[in-house]
Amino acid sequence: MKIISNKIYFLSLSLIFWTTFSNVVLAETVYIDDKILIWTRTGPSNAYKVRYRLEPGAKLEVVQRDAETGFVEVKDEQGRNSWVDPKLLTSQPTAHQKLKEANAEIVRLKSSYEEKVRVLQAEINQMTPLKSVNSNLQQELAKAQTEAEQSRQKAQLYESGFDRDTFFAGAAVMLGGMFLGWLFSKFGGKRKNTGWN
Repeated sequence: MKIISNKIYFLSLSLIFWTTFSNVVLAETVYIDDKILIWTRTGPSNAYKVRYRLEPGAKLEVVQRDAETGFVEVKDEQGRNSWVDPKLLTSQPTAHQKLKEANAEIVRLKSSYEEKVRVLQAEINQMTPLKSVNSNLQQELAKAQTEAEQSRQKAQLYESGFDRDTFFAGAAVMLGGMFLGWLFSKFGGKRKNTGWN
C-alpha cells in the first residue's frame, strides 16, 4: 500500500513539474523577417493597438498562439510581451540575427584574446627576473667550471711532479747506496784471509 501511495505521489509531482515547466522547456524561438520592420499589437489581431516596434531579424520567444486568429504572442529580448502576425515570422535565424550573433562572438573572442594577452604578459613579467637569475647562474656555473678545470690541471701537474720527484729520489738513493758500497769496499778495514786467495 505504501509503495502505491509513493508512486502516486511521485506521479503527481512529475505532472505538476511538467505542466509548470513544459512551456519553458519547449519554448519556441522565432525571428522577424529580414525585409521588414514591424509593429506588434496588444492583442491577437490587427484590430488591437500598436504596442512595440521590432527591427528586422529580431529574435523572439513564442509564449502562446491564438487558435482563432493565428496570431502569436511573443516575448522580445528585452522581456516585453506583445502579439505578432505569424506571416511576418520565420523559424530560421535571419541574416540580421546571424550578423548580430557573429558580432557578439567577435566581441567575445576579442575579450577572450585580450584576457589571454594580459595573462601571457603577466607570465612574461614574472619570467623577466628569472631570466636575470638564470643569467647569473650561467655566469657562476661558467666560473665554477673554469675553477674546476684549473684545479684539475694543477692536480695533474702535482701528480706528474710527484712521480718525477719520486723517480729522482729513488735514483739518488740507489746511486748513493752504490757509491757507499764502493767506498766501503775501497776504504773499509782489512779483509780477513779466508783461504780462498
